Amino acid sequence: MPEVFTELWFIQLVTVLYVIGITALVLLERRRPSAALAWLLALIFLPLFGLCLYFLLGRAGVRRRRRLRARRSVNPTDVTRGLLPLETPLEELEQPLRGLVALALNSSAAPLRRAGAVELLADPAQAFAAMEAAIAGAARQIHIAMYIWRDDETGRRWIDLLCERARAGVEVRLLYDEFGCLGTPRELFERVVAAGGQVLTFGAVRLRYRPLMINFRNHRKIVVVDGDLGFTGGLNVGDEYLGRGLGARPWSDLQVRITGDAVVGLQAIFLEDWLAAHSDDHAEDPKFARQLADLLARPPGHSCGPMLQIVPSGPDLPFIDAIAAQFTAAIASAQERCWIATPYFVPDEPLSLALKTAALRGCDLRLLVPLPRNNDSTLVSLAGASYYDELLAAGCRIYEYLPGMLHAKYLLVDDRVAAIGSANMDVRSFYLNYEVTALFYDRRLTLDLADVFTKELAQALEVRPEARKQLSLPRRLGEGFARLLSPLL
Repeated sequence: MPEVFTELWFIQLVTVLYVIGITALVLLERRRPSAALAWLLALIFLPLFGLCLYFLLGRAGVRRRRRLRARRSVNPTDVTRGLLPLETPLEELEQPLRGLVALALNSSAAPLRRAGAVELLADPAQAFAAMEAAIAGAARQIHIAMYIWRDDETGRRWIDLLCERARAGVEVRLLYDEFGCLGTPRELFERVVAAGGQVLTFGAVRLRYRPLMINFRNHRKIVVVDGDLGFTGGLNVGDEYLGRGLGARPWSDLQVRITGDAVVGLQAIFLEDWLAAHSDDHAEDPKFARQLADLLARPPGHSCGPMLQIVPSGPDLPFIDAIAAQFTAAIASAQERCWIATPYFVPDEPLSLALKTAALRGCDLRLLVPLPRNNDSTLVSLAGASYYDELLAAGCRIYEYLPGMLHAKYLLVDDRVAAIGSANMDVRSFYLNYEVTALFYDRRLTLDLADVFTKELAQALEVRPEARKQLSLPRRLGEGFARLLSPLL
């Protein structure tokens, strides 16, 4: 009997020490309360699985990147903070815009610049043709960062273009996310290296004596050519984004083409990511650092197009939620309308409150998402649907896109602010992924984006409150379970 009591006492002691230890571990991460609580529940009630998942998802890797970033002699996004300001003083902008500009500058060092021209590319075929023409016409430099790059007709065609430019003496740098390209053979990218280009991977998936970065993905889509022509948006490289290939379905997406001084923001973010990928082996080329400083420390030119800021966010940046803050502030500033398109909708509490408050204030608030059966993530779709009832009750209007996958990520506020980029309206994009968004302060561009939204809305079905009331019990339970996991999605 005493031995039994001793064993029970020992088990209780180990259990108490484990709970104290993992609680301290989670609390020291300074996570959002909802995410911290979700992790604590997983670690306590599923200890073995929870611990494996916790360490697999690589928080240590993010801390390490923060330290390496702080030690670097040059940080590209910080360099852009010192760029000479526009001739148009901030005081000449109306008050809501001044606040949004200041928020982006202070949270992410995003300088306010003018573009030479901006073109919305709402047709994926048109967008791919524009990017490929830019790559083929490069004279000095091509910088590309992609989350997904498929080994299919489109992916191989892009590799052919890069190889041809590299052999012609153009500086080619290609950065791809290792998790997003798990199914792509490395031999595809090695062709670029053989042709004289440079290729790096972002985020370790295979364990190479370093922390894994599976949970923290470089979700950015950036193409910069010759330093003054740039593209960003929702498109990765692959046949599926053209509605072709295995399991083909109609694909709706949005890319934006930018020329002129404002491209410096995209260039800075790409170079920051390039250095971060190099930092895994502590390599930093002094020549590259000097080139970076010379490239970014330049005065504004004579671009006379729309004003914009290029805003990055990522888990190793000082303000990891810069894009989330920008979206929330923009929605809160809406007076007449706020229209949003996103493939993945899992709002955090501040964003959810901003949406409901804007609708209750009388703003025309509309949300466009894919039809659940067309979405490639059932769990995320269920989690998003769990927020519909409260949004509908507040006066929001929700639409589900019928033809196929809606992958575009943008919002517009009144006739003065438009945001286009890689970030979805979900917890993963706001707090876990590396993302980029272009914020435009231009009436003409915002109206053009409203036209794009209106055309997509004509092919969507509005979600009605009465239809939501008729959902089956299993469907409601599924939504509730997915919502419980939403802090971790």
